[in-house]
Amino acid sequence: MRRVNFYILLVLTLMVSCAKSGNEPGYEYMPDMVYSQAVEAYSESSVTPNGASMMYPPKGSIARGYKVFAYGNTDDEKERAGEELNDPREFSDKRLNRGQMLYEKMCLVCHGKTGAGDGPIATKYTEPPAFNGRALRNYKPGQLYHAIVKGYGDMPSHEVQLDDNDRWDVILYLKKLQTLE
Repeated sequence: MRRVNFYILLVLTLMVSCAKSGNEPGYEYMPDMVYSQAVEAYSESSVTPNGASMMYPPKGSIARGYKVFAYGNTDDEKERAGEELNDPREFSDKRLNRGQMLYEKMCLVCHGKTGAGDGPIATKYTEPPAFNGRALRNYKPGQLYHAIVKGYGDMPSHEVQLDDNDRWDVILYLKKLQTLE
């Protein structure tokens, strides 16, 4: 009997919540959330104490998806990153191919096809070091990660352009470039 009551209740709920046409939402449980008032970005608001419609996030809050990088922009911090940071994922050909694709989009213009520092715009700026050259040959993956996040020499930070997984995929490809002569 209990099971029958459950099925009857389920069927009634489905009948009430579904509309005849696909354009109607059916029964609205919380209509205030569906028809909320839009606020213009720089308009005044009666809701906030200072009258501003745009508010700063609370101090210490971290944006969704953002990973805190707890290393400074010094050589000591780069060395520390080299010791502490390692790729958390296993090697795969899929990751290597993705790393190559990202390298070609983000790095090739300066570093060149083979990572020799001979990219199309390298002549306009200070020539970047070759990945298999003396300066970067012995860089650990964590040091390369640090260089991507914080920048290195004339290279700007790519923290915003590449997320955590993308950085490690690019580093995987850089390590392959370092083995090429």
